[in-house]
Amino acid sequence: MAYYNLKKKPSLTTKEGETETMYADIVYSGTIPAERLIRTVAKRTGFKEGVIDGILTELKDDVLEYLGEGYHVELGEFGFFSAKVKASRLVANKNDLRSESVAFDGVNFRASKSFRQGIRGDLERKKCVDFNTSRKWDREALKRLVLQYIRQHGFITRTTYTELTGRLKNTALADLKSFASEGIIKRIGHGNQMHFVALPKEE
Repeated sequence: MAYYNLKKKPSLTTKEGETETMYADIVYSGTIPAERLIRTVAKRTGFKEGVIDGILTELKDDVLEYLGEGYHVELGEFGFFSAKVKASRLVANKNDLRSESVAFDGVNFRASKSFRQGIRGDLERKKCVDFNTSRKWDREALKRLVLQYIRQHGFITRTTYTELTGRLKNTALADLKSFASEGIIKRIGHGNQMHFVALPKEE
């Protein structure tokens, strides 16, 4: 089951005199790490996890090599990769920019039609709190919300916490880290892989 929420169209994109409208936006439940995908595929296919991990590493290295040679790269039904470049400065005359001032600046990914249309599953609207009501939460209510969500889903991420409470990114992360320091929850992972789980019950 996936969840969505209705959000107001940003004011910057609403023309004068235009009726304010809402749009549907998915509510993410967290991030599935590569290790979990590898483990799932290994169980389903019988291939060893190390073999799958090795193939993914080789694919990544080969894709990057071809991108560096100026190719688009198609990866099966996933889609297409292409390289991005960026100049160190803007110029009015093309002769004012030397080649050494241009460098690679990341990767674009364009999903294939079959991949875009291949998502299956049920959608249900999730009750979320708007950002402008986030101050209504007191600390004890936030703790109860976090623990309740973890009991239902196994873990909570900063993104999910923000969507549930309306707390801005830095405030939301500070809340969760504070709860962890108090021993209410436990932090797992770092960066984009960071999530929070319940502490194991003492015997």
